[in-house]
Amino acid sequence: MQLRLILFFALLFQIIHVCAQDYLDRDSLWRVLKNSKPDTNQVKLYIQLGQQYENNNPDSALLLYEKALELSAHLNYTRGIISYYTNATYVYNLMGRYDTALTLNLKSVEIARAFGDPERLAACLGNVGASYMQLERQEEAVETYLQIVPIYEKLGDKRRLSSIYDNLCTIYFNLYQFPKSIEYGEKSLQLSREINNVVGIISASVNLSMPLNKTGQVKRSIELLKEVQKLAKKIDHQYALLISAMHLGDAYIRLSNFQEAKRSYQDALALARKLNDLVSEVIVLRGLATCLYTEGQIAEAESNARQSLRLAITNNYLSHIGHAYAVLAEIALFKRDFKGNVNYSLKSDSIRTLLLNESVTKNIQNVEAKYESRQKEQRIMELQQETAIKDLTIRQSRLFNYILVVSLLALTIIALLARRTYQQKKKIFEKDKQVQAAQIAKLESERQLLASEAVIKGQEEERGRLARDLHDGLGGLLSGVKFSLSNMKSNVILDTDNQLVFERSLDMLDHSISELRRVAHNMMPEVLVKYGLPEALKSYCDNLRQSQIFKIDFQSIGMDKRLEGKTEIFIFRIVQELLNNAARHAKATEVLVQVARQENQITITVEDNGTGFDVVKESNTIGAGWTNIRSRVEYLKGKLDVQSTAGQGTSVHIIIPAT
Repeated sequence: MQLRLILFFALLFQIIHVCAQDYLDRDSLWRVLKNSKPDTNQVKLYIQLGQQYENNNPDSALLLYEKALELSAHLNYTRGIISYYTNATYVYNLMGRYDTALTLNLKSVEIARAFGDPERLAACLGNVGASYMQLERQEEAVETYLQIVPIYEKLGDKRRLSSIYDNLCTIYFNLYQFPKSIEYGEKSLQLSREINNVVGIISASVNLSMPLNKTGQVKRSIELLKEVQKLAKKIDHQYALLISAMHLGDAYIRLSNFQEAKRSYQDALALARKLNDLVSEVIVLRGLATCLYTEGQIAEAESNARQSLRLAITNNYLSHIGHAYAVLAEIALFKRDFKGNVNYSLKSDSIRTLLLNESVTKNIQNVEAKYESRQKEQRIMELQQETAIKDLTIRQSRLFNYILVVSLLALTIIALLARRTYQQKKKIFEKDKQVQAAQIAKLESERQLLASEAVIKGQEEERGRLARDLHDGLGGLLSGVKFSLSNMKSNVILDTDNQLVFERSLDMLDHSISELRRVAHNMMPEVLVKYGLPEALKSYCDNLRQSQIFKIDFQSIGMDKRLEGKTEIFIFRIVQELLNNAARHAKATEVLVQVARQENQITITVEDNGTGFDVVKESNTIGAGWTNIRSRVEYLKGKLDVQSTAGQGTSVHIIIPAT
C-alpha cells in the first residue's frame, strides 16, 4: 500500500525567512517604524512586520515586503533584497502560487551569486529546490540540491548538509531510483547521528525506511522505525509517531506479519484522528482492511475499507479513492463475489488511468514551462543584443529571423508533443485492455481451481465415509460371522469332507476380512491421520511389498515436521495413484518412492522399471488416474514432470511448496 512521505526539511532553507522569528507586538513595531529613519534598520522592521501578517493576512505581508524591497534597492542593500525574496516566496507558497515563488527564488539566486555570500547562496538554492518539489519537477530539484552539497561541505555545516541529503533521499524515492535514495538517506542519517540532531535522525530514518522496504530490506526498515518511535516519544513528536506507525504497518505487511501490522495501524489510526490528519486516516483504514481480510475478518475489513473510501471521496483524494476500490476488489474476491470484484477493479483501473493522464499532462506542462523559460532567457539575451545594435534595419532583420525560428521550433515541439500524447493514450488504452483480459483470465482460473477443490474435497469425504462404513459396518459384521462360525465349529460334529469345506470357508472369510481392511485402509489410512505422511507412505509401501506385486524402496528425507492435513492427504493420494499405475499398467518389478523436504518445497519422486509409454503420444488419451494426479498437483500449486520411454520405465518428479 502507498504511504505518505515525511519531509521535515523540505522547506528548511527558507532560513533567511525566519525559522527564528519573534512574534513581536504589531503595535510596538508600527510605532518603532513610524519613528525610524529610511535606513537598513527600517528594512528589517518592514520584514519583521510582514512576518506578523503572513499566516492571517498574506496580502498585507506582501505589501510590507515590497516596501522593504523598494527601500533596499534605494539603499543598494543586497541583504535586504535577498530577505525580500526569501520572505515573499514563503508567503506565495502559503497561497499556493508556486510558479510565482519559483520565479522570485530564481531571481534571489542571481543576486546571491553576485553578492558572493556562499551561505546565502545555499539558502536561496534551497528555496529553489523546495519550489521545484512543490511543482513536482523532481529532476530539476535534484540538480538544484546537488549544487548546494559542495557549499555546505566546504562550510562544514553538517546540520544543513544532512537535511539536503534527506531531501535528495525523498526525491530519488519519488523518481523510483531506490539505490540512490538509500545512498543519500544513509548519508543524512550518519550526519544527524554525528551531531546528535534528534529531529534529523527521525526524518532521515523515516525517509530511508521507504526505499529499504521497496528493495526488500524490511528488517532494517523496521529497526529504524522502532528507533524513530522511541525518539519521537522522548520529544513528544506526535506526527513522527503517526508516520512511523504507518510505515511499520506497511513493513509488517511485507513480512506477512498481519498481527503486528494491525497493531501498528491501530496506533496510527488513533494518532491520525487525534491530529485530525484525514489523509493519514484514509491510508490507515485501508491498511487495517488489508490486515483484517487476510485474517478472515471480512465484515470488519469491508467496513474499514468503506470508511477509507468515504473519507477519500469526501475530501477528493483521487489516488486514495483508487486504492480503496482496489482493497474492496480484493475483499470481494476473498468473499467469492466475482461480480463485485470486477466492478471495484474497473473503478480502481479507471482512476489509475485518470491519474496517469494527469501525470502525462503535468509532464507536458513541465516541458512547456522549461521551453517557455528558455524562450524568455533567449528573448532577454536577444533584446540585450538589440540594444547594443545601432542599425535599426539589421535589428529588425534579426528579430524577424528569430521569430521565424522560434515559430518553427514551437510548431515542431507542439507536433511532437501531440504525437507523444496520442501514442501514450494509445499505450494506456492497450495496457488497460491487457489488464482487463488478465483479470478475466485470473478469475476464470480461480473459478476452475475452486471447482477442482470442491470435487477433490468431495472425493476425500466420500472415501472417508466409505472407509468408516466398510470398517465399522461390514467389517464388524464379517468379524461377527467368523466368531459365530468358530463357536459353531466346536459344538458341531462334522465328517472329514464337511470339515474341509468348513475350514476352507473360514479361510475365505479371513481373507475377505483382511481384504476389506486393506481397502478401507487405502481409502483413508488411519496411520496418515495419527502419525503423518512419512509413516503412512511407509506403511502403504510395506503392504505392497508384502503382497509381492513388486519390490519397492521407500525413502523419506527431512519430513520430520508435519504438513497441513489436506496437503498430506493429497500427497498420499498422488503417490498411491502413481503406485497403482505402476502395478496395473506398467508391469514393473522394482519401484523407487522418495519424499524429501528442502527448505520451502517438497519433492516427490516415483520411478519404476516397467513398460513405460510415449508421453507426447499418450498426452491426449491419459485416463482418470493421471487427471486426478494433475488436479491435485495444480491445487497444491506444484509442478509435475513426467519422463517415460516405451520399454524403459517411467520417472515422475513433483515439486510442491511446503505449507
